[in-house]
Amino acid sequence: MMLYKIYSKTIGKSDPFSRLTRLCIKYFLNFFIPLNYKFSKRPHEKKSDLIVSITTFPKRINKIWVVIESILRQTLPPQKVVLTLSKLQFPSKDDLPKQLLKLEEEGVLEIIWTEDDLRSHKKYYYVMQKYLNDLIVTADDDFIYANTMLENLYKFHLQYPKSIITHLALQRQGTNYKEWPNLLFDAVEPTYDIMQFGGSGVLYPPSSLHIEAFNKDSIKECCPLADDLWLNAMALLNGTPIAKTDYEIYLMPILFKDDQALFKENVLENKNNTQIENIKHRYPSI
Repeated sequence: MMLYKIYSKTIGKSDPFSRLTRLCIKYFLNFFIPLNYKFSKRPHEKKSDLIVSITTFPKRINKIWVVIESILRQTLPPQKVVLTLSKLQFPSKDDLPKQLLKLEEEGVLEIIWTEDDLRSHKKYYYVMQKYLNDLIVTADDDFIYANTMLENLYKFHLQYPKSIITHLALQRQGTNYKEWPNLLFDAVEPTYDIMQFGGSGVLYPPSSLHIEAFNKDSIKECCPLADDLWLNAMALLNGTPIAKTDYEIYLMPILFKDDQALFKENVLENKNNTQIENIKHRYPSI
């Protein structure tokens, strides 16, 4: 946890020392944490009522077990982790790594198989419809989560039970996504003016999204690549405020040899702005 805190204190700093510190910690933890998971048992903590939902694709499948282990080893462990996979990408269970199948055999991981591929939208689309009355936390497949992530989300949920709770958020300002400032470690009371980051850990109470959130045609037409933008719009359409925590730990990325992060398409190629306009056109009340 100490290295997570040191790493987090360098976020937003571009001086050579901060950049070198981030790089060294990132490489060290990417080596040490998976090794630790392989040779240490999970603590037998009492499970919470949270369900954590993620998805992934073939180029990241070999490391998804590390993400799941980091979620299972929380100070407030979830009741389960649900991983949604597309049969178009994984035709058979034989395509999955042994570490992943072992987690399923232990009963701590549930795999939902889909016939289509909604890309990043798979992380919420199916699990929220299957577990209508549960607290769902979304997470991403390219981060190793600090072990207090869920406990901190739940603490804020108890304070704002009708709100969506996020660790990271952007302040929405106009329609140019690149100009939305990152709020980093500042807490924000329930509001309609921020956009949650799904990868940071976001807690969704039951019925916090508008039913339109599960309209596949609208997803594909408006926002096929940006689940965060879509979920934010569907929260606003439903009249659900979003609160941001003051969590002091920033995200620790997993290192991949050949990454395909949606950030490259959505932000660097300005596709987020196109999708914002699509949402505005289809849902003018937002």
